[in-house]
Order: sequence, then C-alpha cells, then structure tokens
Amino acid sequence: MTRSFPSFVPDLRRTDRLVHTLRFRLMLSVALVHVILMGVFVADAVKEQSSRIEAELYNRGHSLVTLTAVASANALLTEDLGALAEIVQRVKNEPDVMYSEVLDSRGYVLGTSIPGRLGKRLPLSPGGAEYSPVPAGHHALELHENIRIADHTVGTVSLGLSTARMDAAVAQTWRNGALFILLALVVGSAAAWALSLAATRGLRGLMDAVRGISRGDFDVQVPVRSRDEVGILGMAFNTMVASLKRASREAAQEHERRTQAERLACVGEMSASIAHEIRNPLSAIINSVKLLSADSLSLEERAQVISIVNLESGRLNRILGDFLDFAKIRESEPVKADLTQIIEEIADMLRKDLPPGRRIQVAVQCAPEARFARFDRDQMRQVLWNLMLNGVQAMPDGGTLSLRTGRERDKVSVSVADTGRGIPAELVKDVTKPFVTGRKEGTGLGLAIVQRILVQHDTQLSIVSHEGVGTDVSFQLDAGE
Repeated sequence: MTRSFPSFVPDLRRTDRLVHTLRFRLMLSVALVHVILMGVFVADAVKEQSSRIEAELYNRGHSLVTLTAVASANALLTEDLGALAEIVQRVKNEPDVMYSEVLDSRGYVLGTSIPGRLGKRLPLSPGGAEYSPVPAGHHALELHENIRIADHTVGTVSLGLSTARMDAAVAQTWRNGALFILLALVVGSAAAWALSLAATRGLRGLMDAVRGISRGDFDVQVPVRSRDEVGILGMAFNTMVASLKRASREAAQEHERRTQAERLACVGEMSASIAHEIRNPLSAIINSVKLLSADSLSLEERAQVISIVNLESGRLNRILGDFLDFAKIRESEPVKADLTQIIEEIADMLRKDLPPGRRIQVAVQCAPEARFARFDRDQMRQVLWNLMLNGVQAMPDGGTLSLRTGRERDKVSVSVADTGRGIPAELVKDVTKPFVTGRKEGTGLGLAIVQRILVQHDTQLSIVSHEGVGTDVSFQLDAGE
C-alpha cells in the first residue's frame, strides 16, 4: 500500500515574489544597516580592548624584567647561582610568566626556569638575547633587559609573558560582539518589518485596487488612512478611478450608439443591395408574365418568354440562396483533419461540374508536411468550393486553376490561383465586403461568406490580383500541433 506524506518543500514561486517586494527590500535595508553599524562598533571595541590589554601586559612585563635585572646584578657579579635560581623562580611564579632567564655577558645561562638550559651558551645580539624558547604555536610577549653596572653590560635578563589571557579576552569580546550583531539583526528585522508594514499597507490596498480595475471593476476604492505620500497617492488614485469609470460609461454608451448606427446602416445597405439585385430579375419576370397574358404571341415567342422567366427565376433564387448562406453562417467547430483529402475531393467535383468545352485545367499541388490542419470540415468545403468557383468564373476563355498548400512553422497555407481576367485594382480591398463584385452576373456574397468563415478560424483572405494576368487568393490555418 502506498502512503502519501505531506510535502515540506517551500513554494519557490511565492518565495521569489516575496524577495522582489518593496516590503522585503525595506526590511533587508534596515537590517543590513543595523548589522553594519553593530559590526563596526564591535570591531572598534575589540581593537580598543586588544590595544589596552596589550599595553597593560607590556607595562607589567617591562616592570618585571627591569626589577629582575636590578635584583640579579649582584648575584651575577658573584656568580651566585643559587641566588639567581631563586630570583628566576620567584619571577616564574608571577601570573602569565612563561619563562625567565639570566645570561652573563658571554651568553652563558646562569639562571633559568626552563629545565636543561642551565650552563648553555646562547648567541647574543648587540641588543641582547636573540632566541625564543617558546614552543611553536604558543603566543608570548618576549622582553629583554640588559644588566648594567657602571655603564657596562654584565648580562641580560629574558622574560616571556603568555598572551593567552589577552587572546581569550579578545575572543570573548568577538563572541559577545557576534551575539550583539545577531541581536541587532533580529531587532532590526523586527523593526524593519513593522516599518515596512506601516509603509506598504496603503500600497497593498492600491495593488488590490489596480487588480480590480484590470478585471473591469471600476467601483474599487483605496482606503486613505494617512496624509503622507501614500495617502496622497491613494486620493489621486480614487480620483483617477472615478474619472475612468465615467469615461468607461461614456465610451460604452458611445460604442452602443455607434454599434446601433452601424447595424442600421448595414441593414439599410444590405436592404438596398438586395432590392437592387432582386429588382432586375423581378422586373423581367413581371414583364414576361404580362407578355404571356397577351394572345398576340406566337408559339416561338411564347417559348422565348417562358425561357426568360425560367432564367430570371433561377437567378432570383440564386440571389436569395446566397443571401441566406451569408446570413446563417454558424459558429465554426475546428478539429484536426486531412486538408489534402478535402482539397482533392473539391477539385474532383469541380472537374466533373465544368461545362463541356471549357478549356480549364485544375492543378493540385499539396505539400506532404501540410497535409493536416485544424478547421471545420463543412465550412472548409464551402470556402474551397467558393474560391474555386470564383476562379473558374474569372476564366471564361479557359486557363489554369492552381491549388497549392505549404507549411510555415505552425501554420498551413492554402492558395487558389487562376489565370483569368483579374480584379480591378479599385475593387481588391473591398471585394470581400457584401455585394461588392466585378461581374455583372455575380451577387458579391461569395467572398464575403468565405471571409466570415475564415475570421472564425482566426485568419483571413490575402488577395493579389493583376488585371489580364490572374488572381491569387490565399489564407493560413493552424497546423494543430
């Protein structure tokens, strides 16, 4: 059986956000100031104490070595080794004394507190003894004093004082200083936290209000609790929010008025366009019906009139069908599907639907890497059919209709090109609008339907056309990866 245990891993994203906050920077700044000041104070105190203890140790050692030199003068002249040993031992018993020695003018040790050195000859420098009997690793203050009688040097006294107590006192001072620094860090952090809370309380409310505005809530208000800079900023923010709310309300009202006006204008334009498109075939049907009611028509003339009625009725039905297709376009439901298969199916249907005698060649070139894309199957069939049909209608004298696909990163491009008469330059930018067409027999809704469908696929038509050369219409789809 698997057991789950609580996780004690900190939320790194939350920690990272905390580090970058103004509150954390304020707290860190105040704490660092406290630590630096206490560090300087402790270092100065340690330096002062070390100098004072060292001076006291030196003065005491100098007094001891001077007194030893005075006390040893007579015993050295008489070479009274017993007296010298007593003097040396008495000095050795003083606190912090590590060793004491008396040497004659030739460098022989006549009195010493160090076993095994009595009677040995040691090298002397012009200023006294030139050796250190202190073991390696021991800290000592070594002093030398010449024994003089009547301006003559008859010997030397060497004295070694241990600095252990001085070092311990300095180390204790450093430890106490570290505790003071730690205490300063804790106290400074607490004070900085309290200061940052007081300084950023108003800013936090301001941040929450800004988030509310980003969500579209213009009823937020920042509570103003002080008259400092934060309070002034809060009052200015509340004034700004009130202005934004008023401006937003006015903009919404203006947008509603413009939208309503655009809708009415669109309805009027579409109504006028529909009426214009319907008027001609309807007038032809009405006139033909009047002619059919007359008895003066011959059978041949009556057959011609009936043909006109059928032709104009089909045209009228086609106009109404295109308008209904444009008005009832549903929401797209894109899925990943085989684009190449649909293009080849539509191309085959078009080849079979071409009128006999139309010298039109349909060429399909689909890249293997552009085989799949995201689109609505039924709507994409309608888009491809309308674009291909437009290309065929633009080549009444024949030509080549080319369908190509390609891949550009995460997009699949689709291109439908013809070698027809092209689109007039003044119509290219408006040809996707409803009821805009360069053909007398067209309704101007085919490309408008295509554009509406492609907008739902987050893309749109790109049209390049040259009169007498042809037109290339292309768009892009999401590759779906």
